[in-house]
Amino acid sequence: MKPVALILAFGLVGCAAPALRTPPADLAPVAEIARFAVEGRLQVRDGERSAAVGFDWLHDGPRDEWLFTGPLGQGLARIESDAAGARMTLSDGRRAEAASAAELAASLLGVEAPFASLPRWITARPGAGAQVRAVDAQGRPRQLVDLGWTIDYAEYADEGAADALPRKIDIHRGDTRLRLIVDAWNP
Repeated sequence: MKPVALILAFGLVGCAAPALRTPPADLAPVAEIARFAVEGRLQVRDGERSAAVGFDWLHDGPRDEWLFTGPLGQGLARIESDAAGARMTLSDGRRAEAASAAELAASLLGVEAPFASLPRWITARPGAGAQVRAVDAQGRPRQLVDLGWTIDYAEYADEGAADALPRKIDIHRGDTRLRLIVDAWNP
């Protein structure tokens, strides 16, 4: 092998993706995180339509509060949901109600998103019916399929810690794609 090719080959080894392995058949379920606060960015695409927003999300058991912001940090909408339903207040004061946060978010973002599953997905806690397709060297999910959605964990907040929470998550089904980038966790 020529010296230049050898140097390139060794250089590419350092750029390799994290090692993935097939999950063991007896992968133990990880307990759901019942309460957390997270802030970050959300990009959604559905065919020709797309939107990008910032978000602050407080999840506390059956109750969720979402604040969506525009590119300059101005508030676009607040969505609150609980067992009684969901309520949205837009920045101009208009209000809407629906049975779920997913319905309201669809009207705000222009795409249907799996809001009921997001608490488990964003914390990398697959539900009982989810299929974990790949795990990383720490045993954390790298890819799972749940309710017809594929969830790819592109990056964790601390790649070396087995209990680290995700930082970049890609969720897709058909033409619908969501990318969550977490800037701060407060579990």
